[in-house]
Amino acid sequence: MIKKCGNEAYNDFKHFNFSGLKGQTTVSKTGLHFYSSKITLVFSCQDKDFIDDIIKSLFSLPEVKLNGLSIIPFSVELEPEIDFEEEMKYICLSPLILLEPEFSDESAKRFIHPTSPEFKSLLIDAINQKTDLLEGEEIEFLPDENYLRKLEDSGKKYSRVYPLYENDVPYEVRGYTFPFVLRAPITLHKFLFECGLGLHNDKGFGMLDLATVVPGSETIPYFNGPLEN
Repeated sequence: MIKKCGNEAYNDFKHFNFSGLKGQTTVSKTGLHFYSSKITLVFSCQDKDFIDDIIKSLFSLPEVKLNGLSIIPFSVELEPEIDFEEEMKYICLSPLILLEPEFSDESAKRFIHPTSPEFKSLLIDAINQKTDLLEGEEIEFLPDENYLRKLEDSGKKYSRVYPLYENDVPYEVRGYTFPFVLRAPITLHKFLFECGLGLHNDKGFGMLDLATVVPGSETIPYFNGPLEN
C-alpha cells in the first residue's frame, strides 16, 4: 500500500502501527478462519497525510487477498481524541516485542518475565530508539501481576513466539500480550499510543488500547468507500 501511494518520501517511513484483523475467528491446523461478514483493522499514525494516502491507496483496489481471504474495503472510522494522564492502564492489541531477531540466532525467542528489571530496561531501550521524549524522564512500568498469575496458574499463555519477516526473510520473535499500568510524561503516552510500544511497530507489533472503555467514546465516520455510497 505504501509503494502504491507513489510518494517516495514514505518509502522508508516506519512511524505507524496497526493491529491484526479483528473479527470472529477460529484456529485450525490449516490456519486462521474468519466467520465475520465485517472485519476491522486498527491503524495509527501521527502523520495525517500518510494515513490519507494509505486510505486512498487501499480504496483504489476492488479487493485485497490474503491467502484464501478476500477483503473488500468498506469504510474508515476515526477514534475519538484521548485525554491522557501521567498514569494510564493499557492492554495490548498486538504482541509487544522487545528483542531484535538475528539470522541463525534464536535469542529473540527468549522469555523475559514482565515483572523483571530486564523487561523494563529493554522497554526503555525500545522507546529511546524511536523518540527522545523520554530523555531525562523516569517511567514506571507495572504489569498486572494478578492477570499474569492467573494465566500462569491455569497453564495459559500471555507470551508466544510469532513470525516476523524482514526483506522476505522469516524470523521468530517472542511477543507478550497483557494489561499494564504506565506512569510517564503525557507527551510520551500520546506518542506510544499513536506509534506503538516496543520494536517493529510498522510490522503490526506493540499496538496499545485503553484497558477501560471511556463512556461516549464512539467512533465517527472518516471515509466511506464505494460500497457505502
